[in-house]
Amino acid sequence: MSINETVLEMHFHHAIMSEIRKTLGLGKGKFNFYKYSPQKECFVGFDQAFVKTDLSEKDLFNKLKKSSTENGYGLSNFFVGLFLQFKVVKVLQKRSRVTPSFIRRTPHYRASLDTKKNINTGFSQHELLFNLNKNKGAFVYYACPMVFDRTELYSVSPDLKKLRLADVSSCPSIYSDNDSHFIYFEDQTSNPVWCSEPVEGAALSVSEFAKTIQEKVLFEGYVESQLSLLEEMQSSYTLRNNNEDNKIKLLEIMHESFVIIQYEEENPNKLIQRDF
Repeated sequence: MSINETVLEMHFHHAIMSEIRKTLGLGKGKFNFYKYSPQKECFVGFDQAFVKTDLSEKDLFNKLKKSSTENGYGLSNFFVGLFLQFKVVKVLQKRSRVTPSFIRRTPHYRASLDTKKNINTGFSQHELLFNLNKNKGAFVYYACPMVFDRTELYSVSPDLKKLRLADVSSCPSIYSDNDSHFIYFEDQTSNPVWCSEPVEGAALSVSEFAKTIQEKVLFEGYVESQLSLLEEMQSSYTLRNNNEDNKIKLLEIMHESFVIIQYEEENPNKLIQRDF
């Protein structure tokens, strides 16, 4: 059995899901898991996703597909999503002509990007992921497992520390030239280097990227609370001009008088106090 993307995805699946459940929550009104068939995957670009949205599974896919093929993933701000594309990482025992100059160690590690345009969509996998990442609610990563021996796949508890998540936000280019491009790692814990023109990127562990999303979700919940309170206050006052300037002024007036108390459904005894 060869170690391919599907095998690696299966190996880490339950461990990733446990981390998402622990930090973000799974189920109705929270994050849900999405995995499309190979026939559908070519339209969206990713292997799997955890998405918080009010859309049905069918409507979410149709919106992703339509947006990706018509305008390169120009989505409205209707979701928060974690999108993962698994890659096989190879061990390189010596340098080649395309090895970045500042990769000096041997062995070092490399994953190939899919930059060949798909005949059905007109976009490569990397183009879709790069464009998806431009959306405010999308967090897109190449999942690069540092797993090289098939016996590691037999472990009961996969080691999430061996899964490096290369942040697509740190990638310098959409790579639309149909040429070969790679992600290099100098060692198994280093940041990625995007090639062919070497640019150092950023990598996270699974727990780090889950906490990043957790902070974003909490902050957006806080902002929504502010806006809801503002609407209530506005309904009680007659403003001569109901515009953004007046909203800002009203917020400034209330700043010293109010504190938002954020209630967490999962932790009813925990109240988070934030200045308004």
